[in-house]
Amino acid sequence: MQRLRPVASSPTIQSTAQRLSDCLAYDGMMEIPEDFEAFSQADHRRRVRLHPELAWKDACPAYALALATHDAYHGRMSLSADDELEAQWDELRGASSMEWTVARVIVRESWRWLASQQDEPDTVRH
Repeated sequence: MQRLRPVASSPTIQSTAQRLSDCLAYDGMMEIPEDFEAFSQADHRRRVRLHPELAWKDACPAYALALATHDAYHGRMSLSADDELEAQWDELRGASSMEWTVARVIVRESWRWLASQQDEPDTVRH
């Protein structure tokens, strides 16, 4: 398994009140790497600056869906993948009021981040 690179300006995860694991559709659905936890929190804060109405409880399931599906779709959003993900969103979104058209943007951006982390070499070269 490849290591994920930490987000440079991420907050300490332990000090964050809400965690990605709190919004999974099923308890213990998947392990969440701390680096992705940090990314999702930082990305949400960035989005809230542009869209103050975007609550964490609405965005959180989109980050979880991205993490759960990135490898299966190889980070590529085709038309068929979009349809399948929309159906999964309807099932896994929980109490989120976010429409798929908005969640899709978070999923794509999260996939980009995950892909960039997987492109990082596992060892440091000297």
